[in-house]
Amino acid sequence: MTARLYVNAVGFAAPGIESAEALRRHLAGAASAPAEGWAPMPACLARRQALRLSEATRIALMAAEQIGAHVPRDGAWVFASSTGEGGTLAEILTALRGDEIMIQPIRFQNAVHNAAQGQWSIIAGATGPMTSIAAYDETAGAGLLKAMLQATIDGTAVGLVVFDAPMPEPLLEKRPIGLPMAASLALSPAETPGSIAALDLTVVTGTAATPSTPPQAADSLTASGNPVRVLLPLLQRILSPDGSEITLALPGDAALRITAMEAADAR
Repeated sequence: MTARLYVNAVGFAAPGIESAEALRRHLAGAASAPAEGWAPMPACLARRQALRLSEATRIALMAAEQIGAHVPRDGAWVFASSTGEGGTLAEILTALRGDEIMIQPIRFQNAVHNAAQGQWSIIAGATGPMTSIAAYDETAGAGLLKAMLQATIDGTAVGLVVFDAPMPEPLLEKRPIGLPMAASLALSPAETPGSIAALDLTVVTGTAATPSTPPQAADSLTASGNPVRVLLPLLQRILSPDGSEITLALPGDAALRITAMEAADAR
């Protein structure tokens, strides 16, 4: 299957890199130095409200709000995370081991994998279809594939948010992620006046994916082990389209091949 999508906005959030423009500068060689005690804090919520949410949900909201204006209220959203609410899960499991099980009710509300998606749907007043996806190391590719299918089949704009955050020990030992990271894309099946790039996407089966090499400037992000890192080559080419091909792994014996180009070149 092959499809063409247009990118109308890009979002990014990681320690010291809190926007697509900051990521572009970092990939061009600018240093990133997060403030001491940095924590993800979305602008769409009051600090007090935000602190009730997990780190994973907050970093997802930071990326979602950067593209929210480019996805209509009835557009679709896809939230993709390999671990979801791992931090909240760890808190609940720890509490269950105690003599007195003291768990705040809000923890159960935020324990589900689609917690970030649910929070965003309320904040954005979104009325379109919402999907939450997990596919371990292939989560980024699976999320983009779902967004491609949604945009192509339904003919609708789609907001894609891919995110993950470290889990506390002992879960961290089983799924080592060094820092929180989220990336987002506002996609549409047709060009808009604000389109910044076009993506030609092809699903290839019967072949193992060879991941595209992450930009050297992003070594600290790549070394974090965060599954979002596999999107860095794609984000670099979207922010500076050059017509080159990127490959993302999909679950099973499949891959998603993507060519990023200037929107004008796709006409």
